[in-house]
Amino acid sequence: MEKFESIHLDKNSTEPLYIQIYKGFSNLILSGQIKYGEKLPPIRLMASFFDVNTVTIVNAYKKLQSDGFAKSKVGSGTYACFLGDISSKSKHSDKLVNTTKDKGIRFDFSAGSISPDYFPVKEFKEIINEVLDRDGGYALEYQESSGYQPLKESIGHFMSVQHDIDVPLDEIQIISGAQQGIDLIAKAFLNSGDTVYVEAPTYPGAINAFKSRNASIVEINMEKDGVDLEDLKRNIKNNPPVLFYTMPIFQNPTGYSYSTEKKKELIALSCKYNFYIIEDDHISDLYYTEKPSLLKAFDNSEKVFYIKSFSKLFLPGLRIAFLAVPRRHFNKIALAKYSSDISTSGLSQRILDLFLRKSLWSMHINRLQRIFYEKWQETLKAFDKYMPSGIKCFAPGGGHFFWIALPQDLYSSTLYHEAIKKGVSIVPGDLFFINQKPSESFRLSTAQIPTSDIDSGVKLLCESIQSLIDNTGGVFRGPGDKPLL
Repeated sequence: MEKFESIHLDKNSTEPLYIQIYKGFSNLILSGQIKYGEKLPPIRLMASFFDVNTVTIVNAYKKLQSDGFAKSKVGSGTYACFLGDISSKSKHSDKLVNTTKDKGIRFDFSAGSISPDYFPVKEFKEIINEVLDRDGGYALEYQESSGYQPLKESIGHFMSVQHDIDVPLDEIQIISGAQQGIDLIAKAFLNSGDTVYVEAPTYPGAINAFKSRNASIVEINMEKDGVDLEDLKRNIKNNPPVLFYTMPIFQNPTGYSYSTEKKKELIALSCKYNFYIIEDDHISDLYYTEKPSLLKAFDNSEKVFYIKSFSKLFLPGLRIAFLAVPRRHFNKIALAKYSSDISTSGLSQRILDLFLRKSLWSMHINRLQRIFYEKWQETLKAFDKYMPSGIKCFAPGGGHFFWIALPQDLYSSTLYHEAIKKGVSIVPGDLFFINQKPSESFRLSTAQIPTSDIDSGVKLLCESIQSLIDNTGGVFRGPGDKPLL
């Protein structure tokens, strides 16, 4: 238990205790003090150690799992599984980021969330003061479980103006982040053994949510213009799903986006085989070329549950998102929400409401588009300058993820360790598949690396790739082999 003594809780802090414990554990995992595959201490033991309620430890462990630092084995416990920052919703504190730098990581291409340097802190301070001056203590009490009505009105207007979609207010459920939205739908619709389809590769947090319901998860191959329809149809004929989880715009981890034709075909299949679609819109605002159309825009049969996260590009700590629910299922989702956490923070909801009403959200997004478009251009130029031949690099039309495929039988987990020696971090593709099988692909993210560091970082990464190509004797091969973890 000695290693856990470095985790100091401040019970007078406004930061929840479970977040403090989460940060402490993630620091230990990042620094290597908790090794890959190491079992985390039992919940009751940790609750006693920190003198907190067991629920606090449960929430900390759940967050470690959802952010890719740990995984749970039914009947066995919780185990560290971190190889790099695999979560699009990872929320590193300055301390956590500094820990990564202390390990010698100079070029971080692994982070899934944007740098705190880009957060609209000045505007946030002004808005929070306005909210508290206006509403006083009422801003801090429980809200209606479905959400703060003025925010729902702002969201309805936002969807109409930005996406030309009419979302009735009585179909809007405010939620505490996109992950909760996935969890709520899973709780409301899945029974043990039910089938869920996910894209391969996909966001690990969704896999964890479906596993928690003991669902049977089927991976459907992805192509550059969306899901492989032939693979999808083949599976549907034998075993149609209850739910299909998709990120159709700038998918995590690939950056792929669905074509209009595939969006329409997916909706048609959901109607024909009577399954529901979870559309996870994590970053559609951050586009550089053509503005993408939502899958929800093609939904005329109420088959799509649309989740929009504002946290990814705004202030992750606010934990704010919304779920557009087909009307006939709203009460079922509302009940799941109430039983989960009663309601989302009223203060967070009021802050987002004013950000939307005052057009501060659109101003913030416009600023991010300029910043990340420059990063996008710089990354593509660096790929063109340094990337060895035979490497396939996909350039998305938005977002900050690049999916890169090594030559056959060169594994990205091996590259991960090679790149770390040069101070460069990436995310091996293994971690985005259910069985975490050896993958030749990896995710590169420009979420936190400064634009000025991209050229140097890509150069060192490409040197690591070339080293693997030149020294194939040290690379693990064959279906029965696994890369070092």
